[in-house]
Amino acid sequence: MQTGEKLVVLLGGESEEREVSLRSGKAIAKALRQLGHTLDEFDWHPNRLTDFLSRGYEKVFIALHGGSGENGSVQSLLDLAGIPYTGCRMRPASVTMDKHLTKVIVRAKTNVPVPECRAMPAPKALARLSQSAGGRWDDIIDAIGLPLVAKPASNGSSIGVSLVFEEAALDEAVEKAAVCLEDHIMFEQYIKEYELTVALLDGKAMGVCQIIPHNAFYDYEAKYIRDDTQYLTPSSLGEDFDLRLCEMAETVAEALSCTDGIVRIDFLADADKKAYFLEVNTVPGMTEKSLVPMIARQAGFSFESLCAMILATAR
Repeated sequence: MQTGEKLVVLLGGESEEREVSLRSGKAIAKALRQLGHTLDEFDWHPNRLTDFLSRGYEKVFIALHGGSGENGSVQSLLDLAGIPYTGCRMRPASVTMDKHLTKVIVRAKTNVPVPECRAMPAPKALARLSQSAGGRWDDIIDAIGLPLVAKPASNGSSIGVSLVFEEAALDEAVEKAAVCLEDHIMFEQYIKEYELTVALLDGKAMGVCQIIPHNAFYDYEAKYIRDDTQYLTPSSLGEDFDLRLCEMAETVAEALSCTDGIVRIDFLADADKKAYFLEVNTVPGMTEKSLVPMIARQAGFSFESLCAMILATAR
């Protein structure tokens, strides 16, 4: 139904996830137009701030993944301008963009299990590559064990992520994870068996999706390129497990103040079905391969209905 508000979908952006954001934003815009909304699509970049503000938008649907669109910068701008927008507020968006800090907070404020991890500034990690090869990663391996996962602390879409089975492969993994020199590199305990995610709307779980990638883990290729990744919603682990995971996700969302709009919280579970919190996505993907729309469909909501519900949470 047409609201009369001057509505815009923010998409694109300047991060490594730009292409995924363009696909998300265009899918959202198409769905909202089918519902009768008149709207613009604005390809965001910080240097287009004056242009954006001059257009007089009255409501913003944020479809930006990573970068200034998911780290709280755009949210802060919209707060200052008094423009209602979808999704998490500035502070939780900023905090959850840092995967290591997010884990520290979840470990401190909840009883939800968190994988063992260590973080190191990217320049410091890269500097180790010039040291003698023997033992330069001993402290990391002693703390985490092998295999482990090396990844940027503040990136999404599995960009820069490596699964490391032996010490000799850590150098290459660190170079791959150094996507941004201002970022930290995380070394994280590898939890093998099940990859799962929960979609939440205004802090309430909509359901669980289990991801079964053909690759060793759910990497960028498995998410956006391959067509052999399997998705099970509900999961294969049983109704009781899914209910517990939804409760854990709601606990995490509350602890991190991620209770506005749509949020996706990722988990891993071991062979004993012990679930571990992995990360929060405050602007989750909304492409044809994205997990939130899959979960919404299982819950009985079309993609158009999902977009309408998210838009209705804008404030």
